[in-house]
Amino acid sequence: MPVLLLAQGDPPARELLKKAIEARYALRPPVLESLRIDFKGRSRAKIGPISSWVPVETSAQFLFPRAMRWDFKVTAAGVRLGSGSEAFDGTTSRTTRGSKAPVVISDPAAVESLHRRLWAIAAVFLTPLGDHFVKLRAVGDLQLDATNTQTNSTVRLTVRPNKTLESVEVTCLNPDSEREQRFSLHLSEEQAAVNDLILPTQISAFWDDAPSFEIEPILAQENPTIAEGVFSLQAD
Repeated sequence: MPVLLLAQGDPPARELLKKAIEARYALRPPVLESLRIDFKGRSRAKIGPISSWVPVETSAQFLFPRAMRWDFKVTAAGVRLGSGSEAFDGTTSRTTRGSKAPVVISDPAAVESLHRRLWAIAAVFLTPLGDHFVKLRAVGDLQLDATNTQTNSTVRLTVRPNKTLESVEVTCLNPDSEREQRFSLHLSEEQAAVNDLILPTQISAFWDDAPSFEIEPILAQENPTIAEGVFSLQAD
């Protein structure tokens, strides 16, 4: 099946996205209406005064184009050090940490930051960028900006000369440092099938140049049925 792009934008940007999708999925790009994906890896965390790598489990769920959720659990020596969730149900953003009740995010900078980071995560899968609510703009031969016109979030994609996706990045508020920083996801050139979805074998996240986490996909479900309450943090 040929790559079909409904996104707006200039021809060079559309062509670059098309080539990146083909480099990932060949001529069988998935039509993703919903997605559930699990990862395992490691994350930077403070244990007392020392910052070190600790095991992390994460998962992401999407109802394209409007709803997204990101969950994480950080452990060390079998002890949970932290956990949390961030979600957008199409109208409202919420977050929770540990066993605390979900909190509606009302600060405009925090809301925008969450939208941008979730949009960057969605961009890793490429095909959501080809939808009608996306506007594309070429930035040189190997970069393009993809704007989600529903949330006004823009992610910059960089592809390699062989057109595989190398990285995605946004500038947004870091909830830990409370400063505007560059949030980027760097993808391995190696790709592999996870269930029926072709994905990079490793994803590394950074705030500016400081590593945040490294994860590898272990389970992917294309187009599962996901309850609406999942995206308001009312259900798992």
